[in-house]
Amino acid sequence: MLHTLTVPPEAKGKRLDVWLSEALEGCTRSLVDRLIKDGCCTIDPGRVKSGWFLDGGEVVTLEVPEAEPMEACPEDIPLTILHEDEHLIAVDKAAGMVVHPAIGHLRGTLVNALLGRYGTHLPGGEGWRPGIVHRLDADTSGVMVVARTAAALVFLQAAFKERRVKKRYLALAAGHPRADFFLCDGWIGRHPRDFRKRAVRNEGEGDAREAHTSCVVLRRNTGFSVVEARPRTGRTHQIRVHLAHAGHPILADALYGRSGQWPLNAKEGDRALRRHGLHAWTLEIPHPAGGVLKLSAPPAADLLPWLGGPVEPRPM
Repeated sequence: MLHTLTVPPEAKGKRLDVWLSEALEGCTRSLVDRLIKDGCCTIDPGRVKSGWFLDGGEVVTLEVPEAEPMEACPEDIPLTILHEDEHLIAVDKAAGMVVHPAIGHLRGTLVNALLGRYGTHLPGGEGWRPGIVHRLDADTSGVMVVARTAAALVFLQAAFKERRVKKRYLALAAGHPRADFFLCDGWIGRHPRDFRKRAVRNEGEGDAREAHTSCVVLRRNTGFSVVEARPRTGRTHQIRVHLAHAGHPILADALYGRSGQWPLNAKEGDRALRRHGLHAWTLEIPHPAGGVLKLSAPPAADLLPWLGGPVEPRPM
């Protein structure tokens, strides 16, 4: 999991490894030291050493691998439920909510909220992500499906793996694509120089895997476009990488765009988007009991001012 932290003024003079171990719950100093030595830590964005003394105000990025299986704790966290039956639950995940516990995010996740609402009977051998079929980036809002039984978990995971799921995302993309429909078919793998990122790579290069996204421009606004993105594969950061590679990064995408907010020069009181403009809009999945379940999450409230009016998904 990628953590991006701003060093507070009161941390001035502290060693980097000491401060990170204090700032990230469940992250020991020895683990931090190992990750820094492995090149998983940057500051603005050069690589650093554990003994780096902080000045305050720096932006520190640390990639922490998924934790060993742990037991997630139930928490009373509000959820927006789109659908529930004996086989599965569909939720409208809020932007900013991490999907499952990991080092630095042991509380406040979607899994904690699900356990608080439904008890500890969700399936899955890993106690830290029971029932989780697929994931969304923390700052991506929208539809997610969670299995309620072991059979449903196996069935739904296979449906995603076999590409029997139809996904639509609503994206706010910088600029104006030349055509109203375009395809992004670049293979995606780890960025060769920046551990935080994925990138379009050549087939067979590194860990690159095939990735396919089709895009439909729904509306052209001043300086950006409202795009319906349809990923056929499910690679990490896929839509964000493909749109950035096409020259139209998602607004307020601090990793693949120009800034962590939009507009870039927002003033006090002005409208500003402070997380990347990506929303999991609709999902069509085969249901474990038969038939197809069609799910939809309305655009998140912070995206509405940017849409320029109502938008509807196009026919697949």
